[in-house]
Amino acid sequence: MFSLPRAAEAQESLDELCLQVDAERLMSFTRDVSQEVRLSGSEEEKRAFGWLAERLEEMGAEVRLSEHPGFVSWPGPASLEVSGLGSLPCITHAMARPTTGLEGAILDLGALDPEAVARTDAQGRIVLLDGVANPARVQAAEAAGAVGEIFVSGEQRHEMIVSPVWGSPGAQDLSRLPSTPSVSIDRQTAEVLRRHLALGRARATIRSEVSTRWRQLPLLEADIAAPDGEGDFVLFSGHVDSWHLGAMDNGSANALMLEMVRLLAPLRDSLRRGLRLCFWSGHSHGRYAGSAHYADEHIFELRERCVVHVNVDSPGGQGATDLSHAITSAEFLNLARDSAGPESDVPYVGTPPLRAGDESFLGMGVPALFMEVSEQPPGGEGGSGVSAGGGLGWWWHTPEDTIDKLDPAFLVRDARIYLRALYRLLTEPVLPMQAAAATLEVLQELEAREQASGGRLDLELPIGLARRLHRRAQAVDGEAERLRQTEGDVPPLPVRRVNRRLMGLTRALGQVRYARQGPTAQDPALAQELLPGLDRAAELGALADGDPMIGHLKVDLGRERNRIALALMEALGALR
Repeated sequence: MFSLPRAAEAQESLDELCLQVDAERLMSFTRDVSQEVRLSGSEEEKRAFGWLAERLEEMGAEVRLSEHPGFVSWPGPASLEVSGLGSLPCITHAMARPTTGLEGAILDLGALDPEAVARTDAQGRIVLLDGVANPARVQAAEAAGAVGEIFVSGEQRHEMIVSPVWGSPGAQDLSRLPSTPSVSIDRQTAEVLRRHLALGRARATIRSEVSTRWRQLPLLEADIAAPDGEGDFVLFSGHVDSWHLGAMDNGSANALMLEMVRLLAPLRDSLRRGLRLCFWSGHSHGRYAGSAHYADEHIFELRERCVVHVNVDSPGGQGATDLSHAITSAEFLNLARDSAGPESDVPYVGTPPLRAGDESFLGMGVPALFMEVSEQPPGGEGGSGVSAGGGLGWWWHTPEDTIDKLDPAFLVRDARIYLRALYRLLTEPVLPMQAAAATLEVLQELEAREQASGGRLDLELPIGLARRLHRRAQAVDGEAERLRQTEGDVPPLPVRRVNRRLMGLTRALGQVRYARQGPTAQDPALAQELLPGLDRAAELGALADGDPMIGHLKVDLGRERNRIALALMEALGALR
């Protein structure tokens, strides 16, 4: 029998636990783990992994430290020479093509979006682009015929990785790696360059060193097992590798993970499901090579047993007062709101999972909760401006990411948000999920895509299935809520049945909700929306009658319609 605690008692226990989050310990952990630059696969990173493993063992976790191959890229020195102007300070980027000397005329494209850049005639030019270096802009520049890119990354030169390939590339991915060199300059340097360009055409020469190859990457796993569970677990992860010292990104996250183990390990006898921590390498220099490798090697265990992936990145930054935009899958929106709400006066609205961070598990149906729970306020002066909110601090991905950029009180605040979410995920017999939130999200998106196609895409079949699924999900939510409200002893079978239905739903929907390719592949690290396989529905609707592209798009979108319908049928079966 399950003995369900009274809600008031459970909340009181959680409140008491939150008071035990220790600012001094968090800062000490952060200081210790961020003493060295931690390039993916480096000896310095290996020392940080070893230190973390020792701390976890001391706290009573079951620890496994191993290695695996990963394709990673270390940027080296770079130079930018402009005719008539001389040498300009710059940096190059991970996965960019190295060069001993690439020369070309500069074409200033300013803040054009990637689609507009791709339509430009930049043949043989080095293009100047506003914004941080990223894969979409590099792809667009190469499609336009550019031979190199100069990015204006803002007041600071931000380290970036410019490959769209998620994880270590397979043979079929090699053609998608960047084929051009890229460098970044800051805004002040760009102003000097643009004044020079206004006087007439100028030529630039880029030289850059980038070491890109297979390296052995560390992987650290730590488990706190539940005594009487069925083997289900919550995956809690963060990367260890860093740009420069990376005190915020991601030393403070590693410290937060240790603090969670310190507080939760003594409660292991009361856990309903286990906690598995994974510390990744290859995040910054291999486009999530560590988590992508883990997804490949543990796909069956993850699909069968992983309840949710909780990620932590860059908590506790100075000035990070916006707690409203942390990502979450729809079924965990209420949990995220309840976890973040007590720490902020700004209502939590959430952001759907992004094709970013170490979200390597969405396509296999593992839902996501959190990544960056605190950011700079939107429109403020302290942000990097590269996310849903105001972004992380101006020091993000720069040599200035040092221990003094952390606010101890904010780090405690962020740790409490994670603690509330993890405590409930680990201790509540009935998973704190809302199935109907996920099904409603899919239903509304299907209806919107059909409308965007102008009637050219018939989605009647999946829309009908989604409506049936939503009604069934509402019934399952009702059953789950009745079990939550029960006080005293409850037979375990109804609880297990509801939890398996909830997890089965996310597995079936995940392969189409946030992915184009399904559970065994990784979509590119490019922006995509819900039901990304239907992204071209609006394009179909905008074509003129008689355009032959209409037929081609209807073939592709019709196949995606069928793939979604099959996933919905699987989800209906899971909720029976």
